[in-house]
Amino acid sequence: MTPQEILSHVRELIRQHAGDDADKWWYANRFVFARLQLDERKTKASIKQKLIAEKRLCRYCGNQFETRQNIHLHRLESSKGYSDTNCVLMHADCHTKHHSSASRRQDEKVVTATDPVITKWSKLYQDKSFAYWWDIAPPLSKSLDNLEAVEFAKKDTGERCSVPIEVLKKFLTPDRQTTRSRGNWGIKVLVDRPDELAFEPRGQRDQWLFLQVTWLNAEVED
Repeated sequence: MTPQEILSHVRELIRQHAGDDADKWWYANRFVFARLQLDERKTKASIKQKLIAEKRLCRYCGNQFETRQNIHLHRLESSKGYSDTNCVLMHADCHTKHHSSASRRQDEKVVTATDPVITKWSKLYQDKSFAYWWDIAPPLSKSLDNLEAVEFAKKDTGERCSVPIEVLKKFLTPDRQTTRSRGNWGIKVLVDRPDELAFEPRGQRDQWLFLQVTWLNAEVED
């Protein structure tokens, strides 16, 4: 079976299990997702411990790690999984710097089919109205059909949420492009609505749109 066939099969099993019960569907969907995430996290932890034991240096700055805290695992090739040969270690700050520059480059390129999920990063903003802010640029929006999901991540905590492309595209319509920059779409986390993604209106007279999300606690790793 191909990965897409496996996904379709699991979705059908969950649908049969839940029937018309929306709560039962939500719980089953979240249960399977969380357990798969946990399996991946265990793999990451095992590889990280092995690389630390080998006294690997930070891939970004080339320096040693003074402690075992704030050490992140990074994949050299994003189209490949977590393995001894595809993973390196980075300081937390170095990893953030790496992804910050990579994120800016990502907005300008066409996403290929080998990158099913793209991660967008946001720093913590010291603003009274919003805490996090991501932009989706028009070049990236034209490539969304090549993706399965966009992941919105917080640099300070490492928390992230994933939004399926078919859901995200409903918010990124031409009539909601802002007048900022190149007509980017703005997505924020408002201070008073921390469990939702808030999609900026085109103008002051237009309405915000909101999408409920679940933030997963995880290290800033990729």
